[in-house]
Amino acid sequence: MKKNAFLTFCFSLVPGAGQMYQGYMKRGFSILMLLVLLCMLSVIVNVSFMVFPIMALFAYSFFDTFNIRNRIGTSTEVVDEYIWKETEIENLFGKFNIQKRHIFLGYLLIIAGIYIFFTSVLSNIAYYYDIRFLAIFVRAITSYLPPLIIATICVYIGVKFITNKEK
Repeated sequence: MKKNAFLTFCFSLVPGAGQMYQGYMKRGFSILMLLVLLCMLSVIVNVSFMVFPIMALFAYSFFDTFNIRNRIGTSTEVVDEYIWKETEIENLFGKFNIQKRHIFLGYLLIIAGIYIFFTSVLSNIAYYYDIRFLAIFVRAITSYLPPLIIATICVYIGVKFITNKEK
């Protein structure tokens, strides 16, 4: 059943909300999480070009909401699934088994812990005791580590896209 057109328009202005309003919770949630991830990356890395993927996500979400609305009740109705399943990201990285997920999460937590240690503990010690070389070192690590990690991930994904052979 089609929902109210005005409310559909209002919800479509927020990425993921329009899909959720239409009853596509998985699709809407994944779009919303992708928006949150892109916003977090743009804040952490402080890179202005991240505005382009965010704008593209807004446009995709807006038009996808109306595409879903127009297909409801027809033979071409959209299946509610996460968008990363639709884009076949699993084929790019291979299937993660439970052990690989735990190892990946472990490394991610270690990196986050080290980063938090540098930004909160060491920086406070450096400024409190006026240790200039430590303050410079901490500032360098906290300034360059996030962009370095994001750049490495981007290069890795780009190489995987290029070398991924059609099956």
